[in-house]
Amino acid sequence: MKDLTKGSIIKLLITFSIPLLMGNIFQQLYNVVDTKVVGEILGEDALGALGASSPVYSLIVGALLGLGNGFGIVIAKFYGAKDMKRMRQAVANSVILSVVTTLLFTVISLYLIRPLLLLLHTPALIMERCVGYIRVIILFMVFTTAYNLCASVLRALGDTVRPLIFLGIATVINIGLDILFVGVFHADVQGAAYATVISQAISVGCCIWYIVKKCPELHLSGEDFKPDLALMGDLMSQGIAMAFMLCFVSIGTLILQGAINQFGTAIITAHTIARKLSEIFMMPFSTLGMAAATFTGQNYGAGKNERIRTGIWNAIVLSWIWSGVVVAAVYTLAPFLIHMVSGATTRDIIDTAAWYLKFDTPFYFVLGILLILRNSMQGLGRKIVPLFASGIELLGKLIVAWVLAERMGYFGIIISEPATWVLCAILLGIAFFSDARIRKTTRAGNGSS
Repeated sequence: MKDLTKGSIIKLLITFSIPLLMGNIFQQLYNVVDTKVVGEILGEDALGALGASSPVYSLIVGALLGLGNGFGIVIAKFYGAKDMKRMRQAVANSVILSVVTTLLFTVISLYLIRPLLLLLHTPALIMERCVGYIRVIILFMVFTTAYNLCASVLRALGDTVRPLIFLGIATVINIGLDILFVGVFHADVQGAAYATVISQAISVGCCIWYIVKKCPELHLSGEDFKPDLALMGDLMSQGIAMAFMLCFVSIGTLILQGAINQFGTAIITAHTIARKLSEIFMMPFSTLGMAAATFTGQNYGAGKNERIRTGIWNAIVLSWIWSGVVVAAVYTLAPFLIHMVSGATTRDIIDTAAWYLKFDTPFYFVLGILLILRNSMQGLGRKIVPLFASGIELLGKLIVAWVLAERMGYFGIIISEPATWVLCAILLGIAFFSDARIRKTTRAGNGSS
């Protein structure tokens, strides 16, 4: 476990973030391996089916991930305040809430798969493959939720190493199962889905084993599981804010996918590849955002509020360093990277994916600010402004889908995210650095909200 309320801030951010980043890389490898195996063995139509499925999957599962991350922020505050009793109660109540919400999401989501895909103008050629892939993921989303909750609890206590180890083991298994199910058993895209959920189940088992054997501070009693309505309200308000924030982003991606689907299978495939690479490139930003949220939560709970501002600036600088690396890589190696993650050889697909990447990646300097500020404000318990910023991002994507994509073609899709990043970063910057309450919180050191 790691106490983030004392010691060198930049060192803590780096040592906390590196295992978290590697864990995110392993999670992305689930999807990258699926893309590579499906693209190489089943062809570009099957790859397009994965791409068309991804936004629906992200919307449904992202809501549950947001809840878990929100729960983790509350737990981090109690840990920072060294209130172990309340921390354990928060963990136990998080388990109760996770079970209930997962069951509800599973049932509702199973009925929404096909209507959502039809609403997104998914081509008939790939419809059944999309439905089959998403159905498997949804039926076993309990493993996704369980791993995310376990990892969120460990991160709240400053431990990012063990979730990384367990996820790494699961990723290696996932690669073998992908090849087995898709290449040997010929299970089509559903085989990739089964490989993913089985691997996630293994990572959950590893996390639970570690918590039981090695984390006495997380040993829960029956008393801890007694429902605490006030605590549940705090957990759900934080969790729902995070969930809606992620859902707004996912809904925006769904809307864009609906516009992209009208451009045909070649554009769908190119966009899928570009987005896979983008997700890899963006991982350090989301990692720094998660680190900033935990850092902020622990220090806010401890009343060390001046430390929060310094930590945020350090995180932003780290994000700018990574942005420079990504831009250099894209402008020199884009075709190679595109082929490496997908096996694509069609020139139009490679050129379209490279076009997307070369336009979007210079705006990563803005994206880093956006994600760090949005997560840090959540760590401070400020839910409305980050949610409002995510709503603006959703509105921007609506405008793109309804106006720009029709008039400008695929280029309208390409410019959508950078435009919304700039707008949202400005809003969050003004809110964070100018709001009188925030200046009071980060300077007075009184922990008031």
